[in-house]
Amino acid sequence: MITDNLTNTVFLSEWLSGECPVLYKSLKKALKANGVACKNIGNGNDYWCRDYMPIQMEEKSFVLYKYNPDYLQARHKRRFITDVWNAKFIDLLLQSTIERLDLTVDGGNVVKCGNHIVMTDKVFAENSDKSPNEVRRMLDEAFQCEVVFLPWDKSEKCGHSDGIVHYAGGNRVLMTNYDDFDAAFAKEYRRILERYFDVIPLKYNVKQKHKRSWAYINFLQVGKLVLVPQLGIPEDEQALQQIQTALPQCKVEGVPTLEAVRKGGALNCVSWNVRI
Repeated sequence: MITDNLTNTVFLSEWLSGECPVLYKSLKKALKANGVACKNIGNGNDYWCRDYMPIQMEEKSFVLYKYNPDYLQARHKRRFITDVWNAKFIDLLLQSTIERLDLTVDGGNVVKCGNHIVMTDKVFAENSDKSPNEVRRMLDEAFQCEVVFLPWDKSEKCGHSDGIVHYAGGNRVLMTNYDDFDAAFAKEYRRILERYFDVIPLKYNVKQKHKRSWAYINFLQVGKLVLVPQLGIPEDEQALQQIQTALPQCKVEGVPTLEAVRKGGALNCVSWNVRI
């Protein structure tokens, strides 16, 4: 499985430059300064490209799913749904083996962690025409690994696992500071994750917890470069230090990400990193 530490190329939607210009320029600058190839996705319908782009399993092997999220079903939002089922985004996909998964999935709800994938169980709700056992079987077969399911915190409408965990190499995962928002969910997430991984929770020693501090877990890792959201709040430096400690072999830098975080996502959400 191609996990983030094995990737070498980042793709960004062409929409990002208009929607988040400061983030776009900062991200492109950081990638260029570190010698990481950055390319454009030209024909998606929004800038959250993580959610509709295929999942890379091997260098020339991808899983393509149906992207039709419930949170974009209102008439005025449907124009943001990218029809990926027959889309031909980039030459890389034309040269690769594509497995078509007949399930509605968001790429932001697929976090590759070593020999496992972590998802929230929102995927069962979005495929209610099938039994949970059938959905689980189809996911296991498509991804050729065991999927670890976390309960969906319905206060987060998207139900994405990339706002909860991030792979830290080996048998370790970083977990966002859920204790600051919902202690019951934090306890349950740790209980489930600790069956499979060593869990490293992010924590912030500040007088007042900021509501946007969840975003640090949504960092972008490409190879040995890690780009961490920076929000202009006291937690920024602590997030950098904790992620650097968890990933000592990596170069960890901050990127101003407030434009995207105000809209509900961060660096992993606006990027698609692969190995070419």
